Amino acid sequence: MPPAPLDAVLAAASEVFGRPAEPADDFFSLGGDSVTAVELAVELEERLGIEVDTELVAGLPDLAALADALGAALASVPSPLER
Repeated sequence: MPPAPLDAVLAAASEVFGRPAEPADDFFSLGGDSVTAVELAVELEERLGIEVDTELVAGLPDLAALADALGAALASVPSPLER
């Protein structure tokens, strides 16, 4: 079972940026750029098991909003029993 979206986002962002990340942190204020957007998207894909668009990573106001968007994406993925 994948981790909760907020936990996954905070852990992935902390790893990519090399410092603790908080829900209210903005991607760009953490030092985000196009390279880190790709790194964060890949890290989130590995943690959550879904495709993550780099535009989504960089386009939301904070990490909590990113977690909400990813949570909605996870909710729309059919479970293995439904496939």
